[in-house]
Amino acid sequence: MTFLKENYPIVAFIAVYLITKNLILAAAVWSAGSLVQILTSVLTKQPIKKSHIAYFVLGVLLVVSAYYFDDENFIKWKTSIILWAGSLVILFRQIFSKKYIIQDLLKANQVLKDTAPHSLLAKINWLWILYLTGFGFLNLYVAYTFSTDVWFWFKIIGLFASTMLLFIISIIMLKEHVNLDDPQKNGPDKKDSQE
Repeated sequence: MTFLKENYPIVAFIAVYLITKNLILAAAVWSAGSLVQILTSVLTKQPIKKSHIAYFVLGVLLVVSAYYFDDENFIKWKTSIILWAGSLVILFRQIFSKKYIIQDLLKANQVLKDTAPHSLLAKINWLWILYLTGFGFLNLYVAYTFSTDVWFWFKIIGLFASTMLLFIISIIMLKEHVNLDDPQKNGPDKKDSQE
């Protein structure tokens, strides 16, 4: 349920494209979904995520350009721009605040131990930077070489599968510093019951 709550704009994008085969309309629906996310945050007095604002602004600019010039390639650039922006964010956070992408990805579940060396975290960061940058260029190659249908499936399946693969590789690299046990099982209650 959390996945749908956070990602319904892209789910709507996929549904609209599959039904209409109109990439510009599907992207407009995605942008509308991003606007709904922002308004929902405002109405519920939740913090507005910067990513939602970025997706909305970029989406509107590219949809307007695609509609005005009657060129759906503007929409295909969105994936590359977002990936390159993510790559820059990861790089700047590493340089200026010593924060690493894998820490962000594993923070909520308390999976990553504090024992992970910064040199290893930096290597994983560089893997993510190279991946995001490379996939951004690959996205454009597919966009301009193949049909919109091929690009669509490449974006949806290829991006998801390769991101999950990189995440698994990151976990394997951190295997000595990852806690795969349930944190609550290792809490104070378990310790007390063993004494």
